[in-house]
Amino acid sequence: MKLLKFVLIALLGLMLLVSCEDSKNDDNNAEADAWIGTWLSAGTDVAPLLVALFAYDSIRVVLNDDNTLTLDSHVANGAWTSLPGTYVVTESEEGDIHGFAANYTAFEQDGIIEIIGDNMRLEAVQTVPDIGALVPTVAAGFGANPALGTFNIQTYKRVN
Repeated sequence: MKLLKFVLIALLGLMLLVSCEDSKNDDNNAEADAWIGTWLSAGTDVAPLLVALFAYDSIRVVLNDDNTLTLDSHVANGAWTSLPGTYVVTESEEGDIHGFAANYTAFEQDGIIEIIGDNMRLEAVQTVPDIGALVPTVAAGFGANPALGTFNIQTYKRVN
């Protein structure tokens, strides 16, 4: 009988230990969840470069926890266009600005991302096919490109 009690207590302790391990892993991923969700950029939040080149009045991006994304863009007085892809966020050691890369069927982008509360800033340029654009870096920060300045910074608000 004592052996059965000992085995049951040991089993219960093991289950509690495994349960604690799972919650620690969830806590470690809490920061990664900051960019997961649906984000909308509309009106003056749309990067001036995208307004000038493509006449976008709204852009919606859905960042999923499986590193897939959907980029929806809306042309003024037009329809929504949807582009699926994948993304990677490379977390920086310090600060709130992280590296960002997106891969779509027709092109790839690299840049930086920052999440503060329910606000996201994203500055990315096309790198494949190469158009000769200077890729924003975590070290330089937003708007550091001498050719583009702040014209390529996209501001989003969390929708969900």
